[in-house]
Amino acid sequence: MARHEFGAGIADYVVKPSDGLWGIAPGVTVTFYDASAGGTQYADLLDAGSTAITSVTADEYGFLPRFFGPDGISGMWADAGGSTRAWIEAHNAGSSGAAAGSVRDWLNVRDFGAKGDNVTDDTAAIQAALAAAPMGGIVYLPAGAYRTSAPLTIPPAVTLQGTHTNLMTVPGLTDPPCYIRPLASFAGAAVIMLVDAATGGYSTISAEHRILNVMIDGQDLVVAADGLQAKGNIQNVGLRDFTVRQCTGNGIYCGENEGINPYSWRLHRVMLDNNHGHGLSVQIMTDLTLIDVQAIGNFANGFNIINAANSQAIGCRAEWNGNNGYHLTGDWATGTGSGGMLLGDCSTDRNGFSGVLVDAVGNAPIQIDNLHTRRDGRNGGAGGGGYAGLKVDTAGVPVIVGLVTCYPGVDDNGTQANSPQYGVRVANSAYVSVASGFLHANTAGWSDGGGNTVLRRGLNIAERTGPTNAPVNAFAGPTDVGGNLNVGGYLAAASGQSGGQWNIWDGTAKALNLGSAGGGVAIKEGANARMGVATLAAGTVTVANTSITANTRVVPIRQTLGGTPGHLSVTKNPGVGFTVTSSSPETSSVLYVLFEPA
Repeated sequence: MARHEFGAGIADYVVKPSDGLWGIAPGVTVTFYDASAGGTQYADLLDAGSTAITSVTADEYGFLPRFFGPDGISGMWADAGGSTRAWIEAHNAGSSGAAAGSVRDWLNVRDFGAKGDNVTDDTAAIQAALAAAPMGGIVYLPAGAYRTSAPLTIPPAVTLQGTHTNLMTVPGLTDPPCYIRPLASFAGAAVIMLVDAATGGYSTISAEHRILNVMIDGQDLVVAADGLQAKGNIQNVGLRDFTVRQCTGNGIYCGENEGINPYSWRLHRVMLDNNHGHGLSVQIMTDLTLIDVQAIGNFANGFNIINAANSQAIGCRAEWNGNNGYHLTGDWATGTGSGGMLLGDCSTDRNGFSGVLVDAVGNAPIQIDNLHTRRDGRNGGAGGGGYAGLKVDTAGVPVIVGLVTCYPGVDDNGTQANSPQYGVRVANSAYVSVASGFLHANTAGWSDGGGNTVLRRGLNIAERTGPTNAPVNAFAGPTDVGGNLNVGGYLAAASGQSGGQWNIWDGTAKALNLGSAGGGVAIKEGANARMGVATLAAGTVTVANTSITANTRVVPIRQTLGGTPGHLSVTKNPGVGFTVTSSSPETSSVLYVLFEPA
């Protein structure tokens, strides 16, 4: 049989990880095998001069020289001493349509023996393709149902890409077979695993994994297994058009290994549907970005986030989850590396507990803007339970809310109790500020549960109670404040009025300053007024005024002279009035002003 020619092709380079990236590997010895792992080494090789060799050595540029393989062998697994092997094909015997002699960067799992027929166990074939993919390579899943019996591990800088992602399962809805579907015999912690350098034997940080247009269907799982699991230092992962449904654990779980957690992930258009744990469970991750991620029908929380410093969730949805829609919890720390999170333009619907629950501790702020909540606090159909569209309870972190709305309701079929009980509920928290909102809930739109250090309610918050078809309005006036209005800076108002007492605590000489010429103080006169005019008769007059106290300062000022003026003095009768007396029997009119000591 003829020997096929290998090496010296456009992609025949040896690379190695370097400082988190990849570079050439000059002088590396490469051996060849008949399997992606284990197997038998091919020792019957010839160099370009037909001298027998058992391996080849990359030149100073990492380039593989021209050589010949064993008789009749058109493809081999190349081993450069790393944790995985790469597939290399002969120049004149390519079977995939790839450039002759190149290590392919787009690998079709069908070429590695995967069937995708919803019956065959395709675990080994898919894993072989993943192991063969070079840095930056793509492992392609054509349309089909790929059954697996063990976790699939995606190496660093490799993309797993399918053809289509079904968003959710609804009876009668088109559900094309484009997914990875674990067998009932599946054994392992997750359907897809991303592992750190220590676990995977990588010589660099585990990073730059991609999953695109892939769905995991866990309906046949028997053991508890997450859809996607990552533990340890696994950085810069991108998930796009990725669905995990009906797994027996969490949809996606990110956790700690050897004291380090995953870092800087990006999730776009991800669906987490009816998993038996949380939809997304994150245990400490900095720089997490979630855009258009939906968690629906998961048995626990839709989003369970324990410390996600400098992170954001934009346009995400949490619906019909068993517990809370979003739960921001745990210790978010106080050190220089700590940070908060932005929840923007997100929504909730019919979650079992609260739509959003914040009970995290730490010093970094949680910012919530444009939050739309609906029908949360289902509570097994009973409603009540103290649940709310937005609930902040025992939170040590500052929580700053821009606009929030809440709308109550029942199940889609019209049954079960109206919920949530509250629109916004705040209790035992350090600092919570809510600027504006429209809060319609079964019992109360706004609920102060007490025990708060600082709770600030904005001017533009409207409330309703009761069912949606017979709401009871509890609207405040356009400038009314239900509670204290504390202004930490300068308050400027065109005009205003007060129905209660004003206190000025400033200790300066100009605590009350009328700063424009022509400005003054006007005091209403009349019965029991604090200012008025009385006329002396034979040098005396008694004024009835029940506001007089033993400490009242009465200031008499002669206004119109009548007769010879004398010295004016005042005698008080607390609760009854006061008498102004002149040392002369005059008939002058006297202005009086009453002051009380603070």
